[in-house]
Amino acid sequence: MPQDLASLTELSTLEALIDAEGVDGLLAALDDALARTPADTRVLHEDGPTVGPRTLGVLRKAVTLDADFLREHPEAIFQCLYNRLRWYDAPDAARHFSVTGQGPWDDPEAHLHQLAAWWRRQRESSGGAPWVESLLPLRGALEGADVYLWHESQVLCAAFDATGTRLATGSYTDGSHGDGNNVHVWDVATGKQLRVMEGHEMEVRGISWSPDGKRLASGSRAHEARVWDVETGEHLHLFRRQEGQVTSVAFSPDGTLLAVANLGWLIHLYDLDTGEKVRTLKGHQQSVLSVAFHPSGRWLVSGASDDTVRVWEVATGEQVARLDAQRSVSTVAFSPDGEWLAWADLDDVGVAETKTWQRVRGIQGGSRYSHVQWLGTSRLGLLGYDRLEVLDVKDGASVWSRPYSSDGHERGAAFSPDLKHFALTAVDGGVLLSRLDAPTPPRLLSEQHRVKHLWGRAEGALAVAMRMDGMLVIDAQGHVREPPPEANASNLHAWRFSGNDALAAYPVTSYLEDGWRRGIQLFDLARLAPTMELTGKPLEGRDASRKMTMKQVMTFSPDTTLLAGTFELGVVRVWRVADGQLLHTLKGPEAPVTMVEFTPDGAYVVSGHEEPSRLQVHDVKTGRLVLDTQALMKPAVAYTAAARVPRIAVGRASGELELFDLTAGFRRVLQVSEEPVIAASLSEDGLRVAVCTLDDRVRLYEADTGRLMYEVQHPALPFLVAMEGDVLVTRSDDQKTRFFDLATGAPRDVLDGNAEPDEVTRRAYWEVLSDEPVAFHRRMDTTPLAHFHDSLEETILLRDGLVVARGLTVPDFLYVLKLHDASGGA
Repeated sequence: MPQDLASLTELSTLEALIDAEGVDGLLAALDDALARTPADTRVLHEDGPTVGPRTLGVLRKAVTLDADFLREHPEAIFQCLYNRLRWYDAPDAARHFSVTGQGPWDDPEAHLHQLAAWWRRQRESSGGAPWVESLLPLRGALEGADVYLWHESQVLCAAFDATGTRLATGSYTDGSHGDGNNVHVWDVATGKQLRVMEGHEMEVRGISWSPDGKRLASGSRAHEARVWDVETGEHLHLFRRQEGQVTSVAFSPDGTLLAVANLGWLIHLYDLDTGEKVRTLKGHQQSVLSVAFHPSGRWLVSGASDDTVRVWEVATGEQVARLDAQRSVSTVAFSPDGEWLAWADLDDVGVAETKTWQRVRGIQGGSRYSHVQWLGTSRLGLLGYDRLEVLDVKDGASVWSRPYSSDGHERGAAFSPDLKHFALTAVDGGVLLSRLDAPTPPRLLSEQHRVKHLWGRAEGALAVAMRMDGMLVIDAQGHVREPPPEANASNLHAWRFSGNDALAAYPVTSYLEDGWRRGIQLFDLARLAPTMELTGKPLEGRDASRKMTMKQVMTFSPDTTLLAGTFELGVVRVWRVADGQLLHTLKGPEAPVTMVEFTPDGAYVVSGHEEPSRLQVHDVKTGRLVLDTQALMKPAVAYTAAARVPRIAVGRASGELELFDLTAGFRRVLQVSEEPVIAASLSEDGLRVAVCTLDDRVRLYEADTGRLMYEVQHPALPFLVAMEGDVLVTRSDDQKTRFFDLATGAPRDVLDGNAEPDEVTRRAYWEVLSDEPVAFHRRMDTTPLAHFHDSLEETILLRDGLVVARGLTVPDFLYVLKLHDASGGA
């Protein structure tokens, strides 16, 4: 039965449709209703907003943005729609965007955020399944012409065919486990992928259409160029053993020749009927970065990192012109009528007449450009570091401009020959395809300020998100604050937080009269201001101030009264936090300290010294050395402490496990394996210890007697382990998290993805990270509580289900999420 505007803006209808007919059925219903609904139709929902055809269009775009995720998780339809509609036109959304002119929230009929709120009230009143709320706007415009063509990884190049109806892209999918899927063809009208060509095992850096649109050429970092049949995907030619990475490929106007440029300073011409090399063009003194044929086919132009543009006679290979530039030339282009040549120079676009090969002018734009393309005979399409532009060749006036958020990575661009569309590539794999005549949507500020690191404490009260240009503080209610720049001098150094979240600490380096001096800065998290600096004169022979690569480590005591940290070789210092008084200077091997921790009771300081593979334990009250023992320190420290008793365990490269009772001074050494012990975990009461070894085994021992309870042949190398109740949890190098019966070692469950065993066993909420959408879980529950559409690189789960995360699919994008166990409650 056809749906109408009223029913398709009811949450229950949308949920029923996606459940019965899937994403495609839901999209079809929206399309059908849009086609049948007059533009002036309005429907007022009881206790809800007034909706119209525009509502259906926005709903369709929202479903499309999350379509792949919804195909796997249709139960998340409310979550996906709410998180996008809630932030679209709400008044409080404006502060998250950079807007030229009016934004959606200025529209008199702004109602989409009201629709989302209405759905939420309905859902909460009737009870609902767990879900994930985004407390910040998500990437993706809900109106306008923008479409993102998603690839698995970075896209470096793009090209439209002669008709402007298809777009080819070159990306980088690792081909180590099969052929790389690095050449894609897309339908411009629909954004659908038409073809994938498999073969390139490294990133594709150059791509070109044949004039008749039947073939594609591509060049890759693997020193090769390929030619493909677009209709069938068949591989037609492979030109191996180029002298360097292939940077650019170009078909001759009659489609009989292919020019291949590489970083080895050469350009090769190939006959596409025979596949034979016709000739090699020599003359550039550095890497050739770009090539293009003259419309007549008589000449080929090339740009190189030797700061020159050179023109070659195709028939003879003779160099007929050389034009000097002020910088490396990565882009060259002939005008369609063949009368002009353009390239990007230092601060402008160089233009030369082809009759004389003389530069006649420079066109000054608003940026430094990395792509030049003729749009007809009087305009140039250009890619700048933060904008796409179209300039008039006669006067250099900007005819069109589209700003974008620079992410610091190399990008590529393309303009369609019919002057209707443009494409912009990106490191996150999302190629922006849009129309030149479409208005520019609001720019999301978080896309312009990507997060490089997150610091915080699991189930703590707040987290710090570090950007290249500053920091943000996010509390457990989801409030985001931006301290003044002078409040933080840590750059991207690691922060450590006190157990009560009152203080943080990070490394600092100051220049004093006697030179550079390292220290540790205390930071008041309530006032968002630095307090005192903990430092001291380095010990003779231990000064590491000039070793800027040495990582400083630090930690607060469980009761927050002390801080232990390092700024010199092999020395751990302990300060009293209240007044900065130095209490102990604990000497160890003269090498960097790579690990400092307090035992759970705060009575001892444990330090790890990587180069000599030593672990030391000092008494906090007296500073006395209690234990100095051999320990495995790389790639991680094989150390664990019991939570409720003063017992620790240390693993060794020799396959031994040492158990040590700190107060009694009793020690026991177990020969666990012939292979190194790489991880260990003591139960909270200290009675059992689980051990991971390099022979892919997990063993469980009675700590008091040393009796082996069992060993498990693990399917892959386990490198983290924890236990709680009747379950033992491992994480292994096949990116799986496994659950075993603690009493017997029998397998219970396997999750695809990485989870931290300590968080699985101890935290109210934990997450499984992988290349797939993140899954959130309750404590010790292997059934996901909810999923979120992006995969995440880094997460901090604060208290009350507040998640601060850094994106993986959208690299370094800041997410602030709220986990709701059921209808509205965390």
